[in-house]
Parts: sequence; C-alpha cells; structure tokens
Amino acid sequence: MRPAAQLYANGHDLKDPLLSPIYGDMHGFPPAILTTGTRDLLLSNTVRAHRKLKDAGVEAELNVFEAMSHGNYSADDTAPETHQAFGDIAKFFDRHLAK
Repeated sequence: MRPAAQLYANGHDLKDPLLSPIYGDMHGFPPAILTTGTRDLLLSNTVRAHRKLKDAGVEAELNVFEAMSHGNYSADDTAPETHQAFGDIAKFFDRHLAK
C-alpha cells in the first residue's frame, strides 16, 4: 500500500491532513456517517476516523456490515446490505438535512 499512498501524495507528507483527514483537527465537523465492512481494507482507518470525530465532539455514526468490502454495499442493488446501508444513510440525511 505504501507505494500507492506515495503516488497519491505526489511528494507531499503522508500525514498532511489535506491528504488524510485522520491527522487533522475534526472539531467543528458536521455530523458524519461512516459505512464500511468487515472485509474492507480501510476498516481500521474508518474506525480511527469515527473515534477521532467522536473525540472532537462530532456526532458520528459507524455502520459496519459483515463480509462487505470497501464500497461493496453500493455495488449490488439486490443485496440486503445495500438496502440497509442506503436506508441508514437516508435516515441520517433526513435527521440532519431537515434541520
């Protein structure tokens, strides 16, 4: 993964919060919903981001789906997890955008 991250960073520090928000200040962020799966390569980083948001006082929800990979919930519109994920996201938006 490191070569891909370095290519993405294009010479910038990999801990630059503009490249990876996990290294930034999350105080004042709007409410957030994070969706991932147990087979997501980025699961650990998603959990870290969720904790950092919570520690900054941000309302944050973390939804982890069994056996799903990164973004997999959006790839198959017939999967029960897809319906559940988008249902959760819609409820989240209804709660926060209706304010």
